[in-house]
Amino acid sequence: MKLDKLSLKPLYEQLMDAIKTDIQEGIYSMGAQLPPEPELCEKYGVSRITTRRAITELVEQGILQKLHGKGTFVTNNKLKRELIAVDGFTDFLLQSGKNPQSHILSKKIVAASWRQAEALLVERDTPLVELRRLHLIKDEPIHYETSYYSLDRFPGFDQHLETTSSTYRILKDIYGVQAVRNKKTINFVSATVEQAKLLHCTPDIPLFEVEKIAYDREGVPIHCSLSLLPSNKVSFTVDHQ
Repeated sequence: MKLDKLSLKPLYEQLMDAIKTDIQEGIYSMGAQLPPEPELCEKYGVSRITTRRAITELVEQGILQKLHGKGTFVTNNKLKRELIAVDGFTDFLLQSGKNPQSHILSKKIVAASWRQAEALLVERDTPLVELRRLHLIKDEPIHYETSYYSLDRFPGFDQHLETTSSTYRILKDIYGVQAVRNKKTINFVSATVEQAKLLHCTPDIPLFEVEKIAYDREGVPIHCSLSLLPSNKVSFTVDHQ
């Protein structure tokens, strides 16, 4: 697949996208070795400088790994998330030694639907903060989340939200509320074109769809959320004792 040299997008970024697409489509499987640089240059129609920069960027993102004297390989290190964990995703990434980024895609006040009201134990049409966020690691999107918080219970909650905010930190520090348990329902779903674009995956990659309700110490719902995570980037574990 030749790259578009007339595009405004730099060639090395186009090459990064092409290699990631080839990984997602199984052309380069997890743990597989990439072809040598000359073959990559010929395949994608780019220079060695472009190829080296793209590979360097993908190595920094953790998608590729260079082994001295052996070559470049597709890494097999999916992000592992404990299924029954009660911490927020930002806090989880920080505790895992990652440097997470969080982009607020939108935040607005909505009226609770019957489903949201049932999950949060509030009246129908209760004002809720709807928060849509995209979590990234090294500029690679990994988690698309839509969550709902009752403004009756957390007045002014939307005013405390910033791009780098941990919502669980806000709840604890400002409202004195902490999640101690949650209920999750997990399904596999196909990505829409918009979701695939946001999560940098192809529509044929199954997504984990995680519905969650978090509860405080008194068993009162704190928030409900719907998360989408690409199955080629994330796996869930269960540590049962």
